[in-house]
Amino acid sequence: MKRIGGNFLFGILILLFGLALLFNNLGIADIDIGDIISTWWPLFVIVAGLSLLLNHGSKGEVLSGIFILFVGVALLLGNLDIWNINLSFVFKLFWPTILILVGVSFLTGRRGSGKSNYAIMGGIERNKEPWTLDETGFVAFMGGIELNFKYAEIPDGETVIDLTAVMGGIEIKVPKDIDVECKGSVILGGLEMLSRSTGGIVASTSSSQKGSGESNKKLRFYCRAIMGGIEIKAID
Repeated sequence: MKRIGGNFLFGILILLFGLALLFNNLGIADIDIGDIISTWWPLFVIVAGLSLLLNHGSKGEVLSGIFILFVGVALLLGNLDIWNINLSFVFKLFWPTILILVGVSFLTGRRGSGKSNYAIMGGIERNKEPWTLDETGFVAFMGGIELNFKYAEIPDGETVIDLTAVMGGIEIKVPKDIDVECKGSVILGGLEMLSRSTGGIVASTSSSQKGSGESNKKLRFYCRAIMGGIEIKAID
């Protein structure tokens, strides 16, 4: 089933505001743009929630979409003086719950057997020169990591690699001729893993590729993105 792009829904809203502004400038109408924006801006929040619900790829995305949609509707009803909902209690629970989920994410899941490498407010790049895969944990904290496994010396058999992006980004390139499996979870961030992507407040997904070659090498990625992003893509 084809995913309905959130950009399409946002584009409709922006188009309507643009038409209203154009009609004002041409003297065709006298629309109070400021009043419309101050009243109806929660529609953008509602559209974001609907986009997640319509395009959900996991239960996490459904929950994220429901939460965002609820917040948007509550804000809009308040602006229209239809129903004033006190959202303070919801947000009192929100951040402690997020921290609990972050803790659980770090405590669970399989880990690589090698040492870890950290990019803390900095960067790690291994995408041009040959390198040896002797580190199976990579953490980007407010930094960036770029790894191209086309140039890596990958050991035979299965290699487990743990990726963590906290307010940072990780970009991985894997050759199409080897087997790859990816599993990941995201909290207030985004994941793009081979043929699948996900994002939102809390979500998870998995993806895999069957290598086109006869290599017995296999890469298995375990990913977590916390207010950050991880991308894994196949290259020739």
